[in-house]
Amino acid sequence: MSPAPVRVAACGRRWGKTESLSVDLATLALAAPGTRQLVVAPTDAQARLLGEDVWARLEKALDGTHAELAGQTLVVRARPCLVMRVTDKDGQVSEILCRTAGRDGRNLRGLWAHRIVVDEAAHVPDRVLREVLPPMLADKGGEWTLASSPNGRQGAFYGLYARGARPHTEGLRHESFQCATSDNPHLDRAWLKAQEQDMSPELFAQEFGAQFLDSFGAVFRDEDIDAAITDLPGVRLERAGADSEARAGRHYVMGIDWGRKMDYSVVIVLDAEACPARLVHLSRWRGTGWLPQAEAAASLVARFRPRRLVADGTSLGDPLAALLTEAIAQQLPPGAGRPLVEQFQFSAETKQALIDRLTVGLAGRGLQIPPHGALLDELRGFEYAPGGQGRLKMAARGSGHDDCVIALALAYWAVPAPGMSRADFGILLGSSLTR
Repeated sequence: MSPAPVRVAACGRRWGKTESLSVDLATLALAAPGTRQLVVAPTDAQARLLGEDVWARLEKALDGTHAELAGQTLVVRARPCLVMRVTDKDGQVSEILCRTAGRDGRNLRGLWAHRIVVDEAAHVPDRVLREVLPPMLADKGGEWTLASSPNGRQGAFYGLYARGARPHTEGLRHESFQCATSDNPHLDRAWLKAQEQDMSPELFAQEFGAQFLDSFGAVFRDEDIDAAITDLPGVRLERAGADSEARAGRHYVMGIDWGRKMDYSVVIVLDAEACPARLVHLSRWRGTGWLPQAEAAASLVARFRPRRLVADGTSLGDPLAALLTEAIAQQLPPGAGRPLVEQFQFSAETKQALIDRLTVGLAGRGLQIPPHGALLDELRGFEYAPGGQGRLKMAARGSGHDDCVIALALAYWAVPAPGMSRADFGILLGSSLTR
């Protein structure tokens, strides 16, 4: 009954998730002729399990005993994928397709739907939830329902749940629900009590209490991210080139992470006039040539006049810095306060120092950020993982992105620290700032 187009349910084991989703799917198929629904699950077997429950409900509803459903017929195709079609007396067809999210959603591309229902969404690859499924709703402006038992404070499912848990920041677009196993009135209480005694408190809270626990290896604490989120007036969160609020005399700093291959290029501007520093602009794009990217970044430099500009200087960073410097010179006249393009050279040691400073800034409540979906997903999905020679590396979880995290860290690196001058930064990093 939620009016939100994105509905997320964290469910304990045996709460009744499959049954609830099944009722929801069958009801819409019967009540809204002409709709197409897509069921997605981590495996084909899981998608079929939900689909077959819907199939049984539809057959029971159309058994001829319900006068209000007279004239509706059901046709089912079981292979190669389970497809159900309900035709009403006027010939309108409602369709339910059941597909697996395996192989990074390769078999889902090209489909569209009025509603997508994702079962066990915490175990669906993040790339499918972030990149494959949302475009399928674009044509119809459809709805999205995700349900799963929690799998830690990480990944796209948790990111979507967290957005809906904060209606003051997401408006009515997202709504989230926490459905503990104990809410099921049909469950044997003695059995549930026995499970609680046999399991650790943390595991029981996750599996049966539908609680998201801190992810092992997460770089940023969830409570620190939550504390940084605020509604900031005048913040622009779209592509470069749109109007943003830039106030004269403010101490702006900028961080730039250049995208490579399938990565995004991200530009973040912070207002560092006071503590906490405030994110006032975020631009994010990909699939654009290097020169247009440099020109877009230069337009932001001309607008905000940052006192420091720190950009990724690794690999392609040197020619990109030259392009950016030239683009800034074309947009800002001599003597207009052109910032130096400082190139940050990434290595295991310098990246650790960079991320450590952002971690301390978040923990010390030194940063305010808006509820930008991609940024929050990346902060929550940024984790330690095994690297070469027994070392740990910091990167996005799975196939996720970390471009927003790096741009934010580069921008925050340029925020003045109490008692620390720019020379101190050079000493700390050695030769990492080459310009």
